[in-house]
Amino acid sequence: MKPADKSCPSSTCDEGATLLGVVNGDGTIGYISTPLTIDQDFIREAQEQGDPESNFRFSNKCVTTGCRQWSNGQCGVIDKIIHNNEDLNLPSRLPDCSIRSSCRWYYQEGAKACSFCPYIITNMLEKKQAGVQPEQ
Repeated sequence: MKPADKSCPSSTCDEGATLLGVVNGDGTIGYISTPLTIDQDFIREAQEQGDPESNFRFSNKCVTTGCRQWSNGQCGVIDKIIHNNEDLNLPSRLPDCSIRSSCRWYYQEGAKACSFCPYIITNMLEKKQAGVQPEQ
């Protein structure tokens, strides 16, 4: 797989995206075992429950330089999270994940990214309301 053919593990609820997981009551991600492609029906139902990115995690194609999180040739999201939280004691068992083989974060940071991933919630509500384009 070429570096440009990676999946963003923190995308938005858009038609064609993949449902990666559900936000649990404790704020962690519960990954689903079978990826689900998002359609308009899912989007409508998810929006009825509030901000979809607060309740679910989505994956889509990593757009590299087309994303405002892209910095210095890599994803700035996982880079910042790992480097700002290096002292955290994270579980050694990696979560089951349906996109690891194509994941931008795994490609960039390896298993360390997978340890942080269940704790990352994408909430784009305020940015959407302000008219700012969300990351893809």
